[in-house]
Amino acid sequence: MGEENRQFPRVEVTWPVTMLTAQGPIEGEVNNISLGGAFVHCQEQPESNETFRMIIKVPHSRQFLRASARVARSNIYNPEGSDEPRGIGVRFVEISDDDRQYIREVVAEQQ
Repeated sequence: MGEENRQFPRVEVTWPVTMLTAQGPIEGEVNNISLGGAFVHCQEQPESNETFRMIIKVPHSRQFLRASARVARSNIYNPEGSDEPRGIGVRFVEISDDDRQYIREVVAEQQ
């Protein structure tokens, strides 16, 4: 495997998420997360130029992370049989300092 060219390290998680879009809520699951964004397994996606709100539930916790995000990449429409999980990569546009610190701690403890 090649070297990752990412600005922020990411960790694998399984966290439910609701994306609040102009078309209505879209449910999904965050599969990995970093300080800069996340990969969300979902069946639908927000409009590609839309900034939308995300509410991420951290399991076994009362913690919810809230962020504004935009779609950075999508493979929802990949043909059947592709090994890559269907979903979207999102880039956080806005996230609170507290939520950013929580993600930083999760990444640090799983590194």
